[in-house]
Amino acid sequence: MKKIAWLIIIYLCMYIGIFRPLKYFLADGPIDLLTSKPDKVLNSVIYMTAFYIHITFGGIALLIGWIQFIKKFRDKFRKAHRIIGKIYVLSVLISAPVGFYIGLFASGGIVPQIGFTFGAFIWFVFTYLAYKAIRNGNIAKHREYMIYSYVGSFAAVMLRFILYPLIEITGDFAFAYSISVWGSWLPNFGFAYLWVHKRELLISIYKKYKLKQVLIGLFILSGSVFLVSHTSPQTWLYKSASFEGEAFPKNTSLTNSIFTKEKIQEISNYLKEEAETTSMLVLENGKVVFEYGDVSEISNVSTVRKGIVSLLYGKYVENGLIELNQTLETLGIDEEDGLLSSEKEATIQDVLTARSGIFHEAVHDERAIFEKQERGTKPPGTYFLPNQWDYNVAAHILEEKTGRTIFTEFQEQLAVPLGFQDWNYHNQDKTIQKSKSRYAAYNFHLSTRDMAKIGQLMLQEGNWNGKQLISKDWIQKITTTFTPKDTVNARFDRDVSSPLQQSYGHFWWIFDRFYDNPDFEGAYTAQGEFGQYITVIPKRNMVVAHKTTVDIYTLLHFSDRTATPTWRYWWILRKLLLHRKPIASLETEKSTAEIIEFIRENYTKDSDYGISERLINEYGLSLAEKGRHEEAILMYQLNLEIYPKGYYTHRIYDYYAESLRKLGREAEALPLLEKSLEYNPWNTALEKELKLLKKSS
Repeated sequence: MKKIAWLIIIYLCMYIGIFRPLKYFLADGPIDLLTSKPDKVLNSVIYMTAFYIHITFGGIALLIGWIQFIKKFRDKFRKAHRIIGKIYVLSVLISAPVGFYIGLFASGGIVPQIGFTFGAFIWFVFTYLAYKAIRNGNIAKHREYMIYSYVGSFAAVMLRFILYPLIEITGDFAFAYSISVWGSWLPNFGFAYLWVHKRELLISIYKKYKLKQVLIGLFILSGSVFLVSHTSPQTWLYKSASFEGEAFPKNTSLTNSIFTKEKIQEISNYLKEEAETTSMLVLENGKVVFEYGDVSEISNVSTVRKGIVSLLYGKYVENGLIELNQTLETLGIDEEDGLLSSEKEATIQDVLTARSGIFHEAVHDERAIFEKQERGTKPPGTYFLPNQWDYNVAAHILEEKTGRTIFTEFQEQLAVPLGFQDWNYHNQDKTIQKSKSRYAAYNFHLSTRDMAKIGQLMLQEGNWNGKQLISKDWIQKITTTFTPKDTVNARFDRDVSSPLQQSYGHFWWIFDRFYDNPDFEGAYTAQGEFGQYITVIPKRNMVVAHKTTVDIYTLLHFSDRTATPTWRYWWILRKLLLHRKPIASLETEKSTAEIIEFIRENYTKDSDYGISERLINEYGLSLAEKGRHEEAILMYQLNLEIYPKGYYTHRIYDYYAESLRKLGREAEALPLLEKSLEYNPWNTALEKELKLLKKSS
């Protein structure tokens, strides 16, 4: 046990003492703890110099200090012991003072700042006292102070040992860092003091309570928990498919496809190297053109289920069994604590469009992700807020109206006629929490390839093998904007110049803008937690089904380490359909004047070239970077001409003015900056700059 403990300590000291400083020195930008620092600190030469001195000499102290505690080494190699001791003391006396300085900038506020600086101070003091003691020939005090000193060195290990699990558990870096800074040295100093002065007591407690066996048990338990936390036991008990189903045909040769083998390889490499994706399927013209991972693996599709339930409503809205204007009161919808009379006025349509205005607690409640509202403050139909209560009630209403379970409806309307390959009714479940709400959450567990079939049915406007499974009108209705992008932007605090702009239909998200790619006109998606997506892109006759099967640690929300963040999926889609030629490629055959004319003629057409407000702007910037400011100005003028009130108008004026100033035309730049401020009145920096420019002129 003692040998194992020593091996673990030596490994940690070597890893933190050598490899961590090397990672900082070799990194292209801020990594690890530096990523929490503001730009002002990172741009400070004094701070960064102090930081690298601290980790270099602190790393040396950590790396060699443990050797001094090995009695056999001390007795046999006394000269080496003294040399190492001098190097250790010198390293600490250099690292500790600069550590005190960088501690003043510790992230998280005054608590970690005091913890860091005080820790550096006592590390310095005890190291100095250890040196003075040995110089005075007091070996006993030297040993005691060296133990305290190395506790300070070992704080670099303990900080990371505490910090990263706390971040995973709490999700709050500032809180975790505050605890970790103090926890990295204070408890160890306490233990070191007891070891020096109450050693016999500690040993008797160790033996009396069989702490060796307890520690071994905890080690085994921790190891087992660690290993299981990286698995997905939630997927282990799924039953096999109830019927064989039918696979999609494959277009491996990419005949008549917009994709090339190089593009397919690029996406595959990106998913392997950068993404958390576990499986993905891309259909083009009803055939598989890209397949990644195990597309037959089943897992919970999370809130993709909302889009599914919306789809199931179509049949009954068409035959009149369900009337969308029927209120919750007439349907008998209520909660144990009672819905307000105003809440009961919400209609089925309000529920399907996330506009019920009912902010009641729900099973799988996700409202906290967005915002919380007081009940009764928003009349039904007036306030958009994606929430779990609306979905749960929508599923309940469908069951009540049809007299059948939601999963039976899904099986008969979709799974069987679409020829699902991995469907089993008994894999589906619902979560009941009466303490929260009467209405259960219905959980769908599907494979990626079966998700793709739902998308393909949507793309084909409800028709499958010549049979109309879902009304064409209904599919158009649920994927048509009901809540405009401005409202969505306000709810998600998304800027109007964001390259992603979405509106909302009936439990489906519609792309109003996607990185200025015209392929996404009319595209829509159902999206779920952790990285579950069904995306339909009609303009390219394409469907993308994306799945991320997370480990149990992520599933329990202790971490998001195996989840696909939303931005990552958008980036995957962007790379997937980034196939148009850049404007700059026209330079080989056209002059700037000809390029401008080409853009004028083609910006409203489906061109082979990427033409949009943002892309014209980027081309103008590329010209400016090459010093071709006159040509850049022509591009900015063109942009303002064809997109007079675009997403980037204020930025175009900024760049236009910058090029003018580079050419020495300050007087012409001033009114452009004023225009920029009109479009973006929140730009306080520009406002101050304009005041100074006007004074100087």
